[in-house]
Amino acid sequence: MQLSDSITCVAIIAVRNEAEHIHRALAAFTAAGVDVVVIDNDSTDDSVDRCREFDSKGLLFMDRLPWRGYFDLSAQLKAKQKIAQKLSHDWVIHADADEWLQSPASGETLLQGIKRVSQQGYNIINFDEFVFLPVKGDKLRGNRYEKDFLHYYYFAPARHRLMRAWRNSVEFTNVASGGHRVHGGHVKLCPENFVLRHYIALSYEHAVRKYVGRAFSQVDLSKNWHGNRRDLTTEQLRFPTTDRLKKLGTWDSVDFDRSEPFTRHYWEWS
Repeated sequence: MQLSDSITCVAIIAVRNEAEHIHRALAAFTAAGVDVVVIDNDSTDDSVDRCREFDSKGLLFMDRLPWRGYFDLSAQLKAKQKIAQKLSHDWVIHADADEWLQSPASGETLLQGIKRVSQQGYNIINFDEFVFLPVKGDKLRGNRYEKDFLHYYYFAPARHRLMRAWRNSVEFTNVASGGHRVHGGHVKLCPENFVLRHYIALSYEHAVRKYVGRAFSQVDLSKNWHGNRRDLTTEQLRFPTTDRLKKLGTWDSVDFDRSEPFTRHYWEWS
C-alpha cells in the first residue's frame, strides 16, 4: 500500500528533571518523523539544555508549567490538551520522557504505523506496556540504555488502558482518565495494539530518587490516582530476579511475549 506523506503527528511530553531520558525520547520521535512539543515543569537539572539540542530538528517549541512542589498529573494533562488544540497536526501522541513508543510491525517507524492505521479509518491507537528493568550485569552506557536493557515484564492491568495516540481533528480528551483512555467524539479504536516500552528506572538508586517521598497534588489524590506509587519504601523498590522477567532476543526487536501479563508493578509483587 502506498502511504500518503501528508499525515503529520506531534508528541507532547511534560518533563521535570528527566535529563537521563529526554535526549533518547526526543531522538526516537524525531527520527521517526514525529514532531515534539516539551512542557518543562521547572526542571532543576539540564533537561532544558538537552531539549534545545533538537531546536529546528523536530522540537517545535517548549512551554512552561510552574512547579508547585508536587507531581500534578491533572495540570500536565490540561496543559497538553490546551497545546494540542492549537496545533494543526493530524495526530497527537501523549507521551512521557521514560517511554519509547513503537509500531508493532518490524521495520515500520511509528509515523509509518500511524499513517497505515489512519488510512484504515481508525482514529485511536492503544499501546501495550512493557516495563524494562536493569538486571545484575547490565552496564548503562550513556543515554543508549534501550540497547543495554533487555529484560522486561508485560504490564496489563486492564484492556485498552493506554490510548496514547489519536486523531487531533476529533474532540478527544484524556484528562478525566489520568492520561489512560480517550473519551469524546466517535471512537474508532485500532484493533492492533502498538508497543510502549517503559524504562521505569535505570538503576535501583534512580528508582529510589524517583519514587521515595514523592508528593502528589490534592487534585490527583481526590481522583484516587497514583495508588500504586504512594508511600513507596526503599525495600519495595528492589528489582526482581531475572526468573520473573521476559527477555528480548535483540534490543530492537518488537517480538514481545504477551503471555503471563502482570496486573501490578514489580514493587507490588509478593
